[in-house]
Amino acid sequence: MKVSNGRTIRRLGWRSMRAAKTRNLIAILAIALTTVLFTSLFTIAMSINDGFQQSNFRQVGGFSHGGFKYLTEEQFNELKDDPLIEQWGLRRFLGMPTEVPFNKSHVEVSYADANYAHWAFCDPIEGRLPEEGTDEAATDTAVLELLGIEPEIGAQFTLTFDVDGRTTTQTFTLCGWWERDEAIVASHVLIPESRVDAILDEVGVTPPGSNGMIGTWNLDVMLKSGSRHIEQDLNQILADHGYQSETAGDDYIDTGVNWGYTGAQLSDNLDPIVVAAIAAMLLLIIFTGYLIIYNVFQISVTNDIRFYGLLKTIGTTPRQLGWIIRQQALTLSLAGIPLGLIVGWFIGGQITPAIVSQLEGIEPVTSVSPVIFIGAALFSLVTVLLSCRKPGR
Repeated sequence: MKVSNGRTIRRLGWRSMRAAKTRNLIAILAIALTTVLFTSLFTIAMSINDGFQQSNFRQVGGFSHGGFKYLTEEQFNELKDDPLIEQWGLRRFLGMPTEVPFNKSHVEVSYADANYAHWAFCDPIEGRLPEEGTDEAATDTAVLELLGIEPEIGAQFTLTFDVDGRTTTQTFTLCGWWERDEAIVASHVLIPESRVDAILDEVGVTPPGSNGMIGTWNLDVMLKSGSRHIEQDLNQILADHGYQSETAGDDYIDTGVNWGYTGAQLSDNLDPIVVAAIAAMLLLIIFTGYLIIYNVFQISVTNDIRFYGLLKTIGTTPRQLGWIIRQQALTLSLAGIPLGLIVGWFIGGQITPAIVSQLEGIEPVTSVSPVIFIGAALFSLVTVLLSCRKPGR
């Protein structure tokens, strides 16, 4: 006959735990120590990964997941609202100055909306991006220095540049600027889209020009699925709209995958040896935590063996005894895991700069990714549950 005694079992577990305050403190410290181990390692790993990605993004010139190149306006409007796309940004390339003082610099004149500008590290530290219907322009301090212009809102500057083989000279009003990052190859002069169209009309060039690039619509995207399979998602978006990126033809659209994302690199170059090494490392960490927590619960059960024997004598089932021990473990985890997450993140954040300083080409950042805390908490909880199974038996 089934008896509804769950409430009684929970009360027994709670009161048994309250009676062993010293044991509880030791168990909480053991759980916290294991969580510190997981959290600090995850923090170091994620921080190195984020720093590596930031360095890659600076070399690439942006951190959008990928994009579709040299579109017509109709293709742009068709693709930008695809359900696989979370955010999109637009850029229309116009031309480049090639004469002195820009003969040794890579400077591009184009229109970019707020999303594209942000993803391309073109966020003004002073002022703003240009408004439509004006002669405004925003650029970086390197371009202003080459022009001999002091960075000041409202300053006028004149730029001579090539538009599909035609030279034009235009005057702009500075509306914003940002600091030049030496790791980024290209500098940008961002102008309103209306000014792009006006200059194209003025020089008599119709997109896409002779090189297939001038004035075209370039769509950069952030994908809802993240960076795990960028190329696959871009090709899926094209296929859903009747396009492809493999062979030239009327249905061909060129795509670009941001190789700076380590997730994209891993999906393209997944090595079984690397997977096995990561799995072995995680198992070693879990085993280390298991030994710490297991010993605490084993000693606890040994000390309380008479108590559990009496419970069994009066009819408590082995399953109920196991639940009492798991209940205590989960309750102690509520105190130990959060403490370990905080301490572990702090320790990992302190160790990371020392490790990064020994590595080349990695930005020194401390990651605050939710993956650190969710992953460490789950690994710690699994370790706790595994550790109390054998003492329960």
